Amino acid sequence: MIENSILHYLDSLQNIDYFGGIVNSVSDVELCNIINELLQSENDETVSLTCLFIRDLVLFGSRNPDCEKFCQGYSDSSIVKTLEQLLFSPNHFICQTVVYTLGKICSYGSLPMLNQAFSALRDIDPILLPRLIGEMGWLGTENFWALLESMTTSPVYMTRWAVIDALSQFVGDDARVQDELFQRKFRFTEQLRRDSNILIQSEAEYEYQFLKFRSETYHLPKAERKKKRKDLERHYKPTFCFANISIAFTNYVYTEGLRQYSVGELEAFISNMTQAYS
Repeated sequence: MIENSILHYLDSLQNIDYFGGIVNSVSDVELCNIINELLQSENDETVSLTCLFIRDLVLFGSRNPDCEKFCQGYSDSSIVKTLEQLLFSPNHFICQTVVYTLGKICSYGSLPMLNQAFSALRDIDPILLPRLIGEMGWLGTENFWALLESMTTSPVYMTRWAVIDALSQFVGDDARVQDELFQRKFRFTEQLRRDSNILIQSEAEYEYQFLKFRSETYHLPKAERKKKRKDLERHYKPTFCFANISIAFTNYVYTEGLRQYSVGELEAFISNMTQAYS
C-alpha cells in the first residue's frame, strides 16, 4: 500500500528511486489524497513520518525525473492547505512538525496562515514560538520584529521569555560593525534584562553581556579574549534558560502521553524544577 510506503520511508531515507516508485504508482491527485488522509490521522507519529516524506520528496525528489512534475506543483496542492489547517491542531507535536515542514519546503504562500497561527498560539503555546518565528523569518516575513515586540508585552512570562530563544534563530549578525541585526538583538535583550520575572532577567542579562563581549573584545589577543569569555560564563551564565526548560517540559509532556498542555501546567513544571535547584 502507498500509505505503508510513505510511513516506512525512513528505511529508505533520501532514496530518489523510492520516491519515483511511489509517485509513479498513482496519479498526482490520488497521491495528494493519500497524503492528506495520513496528515489528518490525528496521530502525531503518523503526521511526523508523513511530513518527513513530504519534506524530502520536495527537497530531493526533483532529482528523479519521474517526480519532477509532482514536485513543481506541490506549492499549489491540497497538501499545503492541509498542512496550513494543522497549524491550529490542539496537538502540540503536530503543530511543531507542521511549522517545521512548511518552512523547509519553502511554502512562501503560507505566511498569512503562519501569521494567524502566531496570533492564536502566542499565549497558549510559548514552547512553539521560537520555531514558528524562525520558520517565518526563513520564509521572509516582513513583520517578525513586530511579532517579537508583541511577545515582549505578553502577560504570559513564558511568551516573553521565548523572545530570547527566538532571537537565537537569527544568525549572522556582525558585532564589529554592530549591524542592524546585532542592534535589534541588543535592544531586545536590554529590554528583557529589566523584565519583572527573574528567570527572564537572568538569561537576558547573560545574552546582553555576551553581545557586549562580542562587540568589545574582537580586537583582543585570543588568550585574553578566551579569559574574558570564561569570566563572563562564570558571572552571568544562568542556571535555567528557555531552551533547556522547553526540552525538559516537552519530554515530560511526551512521556506522560499528553499531546497538549496549558500555560498553567508549564508554569507549575518550571516552579517545581526551579525549587528543586534552590
